[in-house]
Amino acid sequence: MNLKQLINGEGRFSEIMRFAMVGGLATVLQYGIYIVFVHAVFNGGKAVVATLISYAISFVANFFLSSYFTFHTRPNAKKGLGFTLSHLINMGMQTGLVAIFKGIVGPTLALLPALVICIPVNYFLVRFAFTSKIFKSGSEKENL
Repeated sequence: MNLKQLINGEGRFSEIMRFAMVGGLATVLQYGIYIVFVHAVFNGGKAVVATLISYAISFVANFFLSSYFTFHTRPNAKKGLGFTLSHLINMGMQTGLVAIFKGIVGPTLALLPALVICIPVNYFLVRFAFTSKIFKSGSEKENL
């Protein structure tokens, strides 16, 4: 199996690979924005606030990439709600973990161990939002 087949495949492994790619891009975006805010805007402090801001900015890109690329679906309001709920749970976990880890590894690195914990949990929550019948639009339900 070549890389194109792996990425475009319909199996769970291909889906996880796409999720990892989108998540990786969103994470790099989030972490870059986080660093800018922690150091340039907040002068080395306010790691929790920087986490919230960077998370929100990466959220929008993540939703559309997850919908079109990862799960091969069209975005709709119900999926947006499910995605938002999954990310609210994730953001709460992430923010709490950053608050804990900033005292252990400092504000610059605090987001990294939080992400190691939150990313696998987030996969299952997001997958549910994009694949569960309760988040499908009326036209998608007719095609089931």
